[in-house]
Amino acid sequence: MRQTIEAVVVAGGRGERLGALTRDLPKPMIPVLGKPLLEHQLLWLKSFGFSRVTFCLGYKAEAVRAHFGDGARFGARIDYRIEKEARGTAGCVRDLALPGDALVVYGDLFPDLDLGRFLDFHQADPSAAATICVWESDHPLDSDLARMDGDRITGFFRAQPGQRFENVALAAVWAVRPSLMPLIFEDRPSDFGRDVFPEAARRGLVLRGYRTQETLADLGTPERLEAFLKARRA
Repeated sequence: MRQTIEAVVVAGGRGERLGALTRDLPKPMIPVLGKPLLEHQLLWLKSFGFSRVTFCLGYKAEAVRAHFGDGARFGARIDYRIEKEARGTAGCVRDLALPGDALVVYGDLFPDLDLGRFLDFHQADPSAAATICVWESDHPLDSDLARMDGDRITGFFRAQPGQRFENVALAAVWAVRPSLMPLIFEDRPSDFGRDVFPEAARRGLVLRGYRTQETLADLGTPERLEAFLKARRA
């Protein structure tokens, strides 16, 4: 199963919300529990059989390459795709021109998810253009939220203060099939949550939601990073 899907970590953003933490380091290289966040991700992927991983990079990519090299010292093979201009979280995946499915993980996420169960869920429905991890977010007002009908995602929205809504947030881990790639812009940046998935839903493509309560911690702001570290050290 692990050989039929490519693992891609999307980590090209500047991480501006992290302020001084990313002045000298790219976002995926911020230290978390004794090692760079991206190293946690690589070891997590390896633990589920992914010995080859592609890093899609942009801002300060040289810091990532200096730490990881070809991946041999981590028992993995690392390929790099370094953007010359911003392509967005979806554009960089399309540019890889992968022949099959891709497991996509965002570089500001600390994951502790059973990937075996997630990928089994994904592969159980070959008609799905994508399988998307969803969970109850602790910051729903600035999260991409999904409308669900059973395990099928029927639409996406952003909550407004005072509005009642079901807190089912996209958790930045998804498996995407080649049928989704034509919806990704070729000539400008494109984001999965804001552009590609909503367009897929409008066109009636099957999108499945994998509900989880496992740890998929978004560390994209100083406050979220501090809260995560505090909880882990408690």
